Amino acid sequence: MHDDGDQITTVAGLVAELTTELRNHEYGIHSSTEPAIADGTAHTTLTLRGDDEALVVGVALSRSGYTVTSASTKTHEQLVGKSFETLTALLSSLSPAFNSAMHRALCLRLMPRDAKASAKYEPEDFRDNILQVIEDIEPTDYTKISSALDSAGNTLDYRRYGDTFFEVLVTGGIIAPGGIIEYDNERGKLPVSLFVLAASNDGAAAEQEQLLAGAKNWTTLIVKLTRRYKYLERIFADTAKHILENIHRYTEADNKKLATGFGLLVSTGFLGMEPLRTLQKEHLTKDGLALRFFTDLLHVYLKENTLAHLSKALAKAKLDQQLTEFFPPNKRDDDCFERHFDAEDMPELIEVHRATRDVAKRDGFVANIVDVLRQAKIADEDDDEDGVRAINLRLAKAAKAAMREHQWGEHLAVVLAWDGIIGAVDWALRAEQIETQALNQVKRYAPVLEVLTTEPKSEIALIKHIQRYVYDDPKLTKSFGRMVFELYNADVLSDSAIIFWATKGARPEGKAIFLKQTEVLVKKLEALEGEDDDDEDDDEEDE
Repeated sequence: MHDDGDQITTVAGLVAELTTELRNHEYGIHSSTEPAIADGTAHTTLTLRGDDEALVVGVALSRSGYTVTSASTKTHEQLVGKSFETLTALLSSLSPAFNSAMHRALCLRLMPRDAKASAKYEPEDFRDNILQVIEDIEPTDYTKISSALDSAGNTLDYRRYGDTFFEVLVTGGIIAPGGIIEYDNERGKLPVSLFVLAASNDGAAAEQEQLLAGAKNWTTLIVKLTRRYKYLERIFADTAKHILENIHRYTEADNKKLATGFGLLVSTGFLGMEPLRTLQKEHLTKDGLALRFFTDLLHVYLKENTLAHLSKALAKAKLDQQLTEFFPPNKRDDDCFERHFDAEDMPELIEVHRATRDVAKRDGFVANIVDVLRQAKIADEDDDEDGVRAINLRLAKAAKAAMREHQWGEHLAVVLAWDGIIGAVDWALRAEQIETQALNQVKRYAPVLEVLTTEPKSEIALIKHIQRYVYDDPKLTKSFGRMVFELYNADVLSDSAIIFWATKGARPEGKAIFLKQTEVLVKKLEALEGEDDDDEDDDEEDE
């Protein structure tokens, strides 16, 4: 008997396997006929050797399994000393390699109701059964095709062969190792695959419209199928990665179709942008193929969506900070990025990239402050005044350098510095300890903020940012008033800035709470400001 991994691909090999099996059980085959298909059942005839004469038996394979019938005058027991039940049981319990070969040799043309029996063995059989399901339907009758494929899910194993299913629906065939597409020898490509439905495009406006129309019909089919079989959504996302990994094997026209179809699916939210990360592999980026595909896909996407949607989709897939990774290695700089998408008339991409790049720079600045302060704490560099003074000087210089490099104004640099200073605190669990930690951190590193608040605009930006910061972080909400007081004492916030915030500039988030916390301070500052005005009037009268 053959091992499970053996392959039997010819009728001769099939007969040899069966002969060996029967001989081992005191049977022997004298001859056999070629398999034939009738009424959804595969038939073959075996002539078995007996002691005195041959016994002819018919072997049939259908949905219910193997059956054996006699064509001889003498009984089976008389000829070979074994019952028919024994032979039938033997045929059903042969090695997996033999049974698989029987199905492949005899059942390639079984009726659709028998498709599940044959499709469970090889992806090729599954592909052929998909083709058979729709072969009598007009290729343009998408409603009937959708209904037929929907119903076929009751017999075909979509869950097990979901990857093959979508390979066929996209390319028209199966993607073999190496990225080569294998089509059915007789039927060719699946007529409702993306590569068939979307017409080839040579740049002409009419053909572009036909390409888009065909791709839309295809996406409608995909969405309908996955609406019925929800598990196919995840399988499609996984299969999309494999399909994209082989775009270097497809024609330019097919890649255009693929970018259009996938672009439509991404634009509707059916497919996320995560599979596009596959395009960043070196063998796809080195010659600009990934960039061309990505650009074509974005053209389709932006016809259906806004810049805000694009930014959100890229961020969700964590691609917003990796856009240059689609470019060839020697062109991954801001200048090449902007020139490419400017030539493509896609200012939206340039805007997204600039915004993302700015966010990355800001995040990097904040992270650097957090790292400096935490490392200083570990090394006990913040235990004495000299150490804290050195840290403040270091951070102030870094902030000024960042302002020059990135052309930031004080109003931006100061709020980023605040995020880094507060973000470096390793918060305790008890509320009273948290407030003490926050106030100590503010007092200790206020000199950095003082350097960055030489203009009224910067002071107002800082106090409004702190208001929003502590509103979003409930553990710090009660500390707002005392934080403002400490910053006033450290000459970070002036009396005029605090009064302006309280009377005109407070944000709506938590406004009533924070005005209550600062009420005493604001009244005191207003009184002092009034006294200063009186003194100025007295001086004018003396003159």
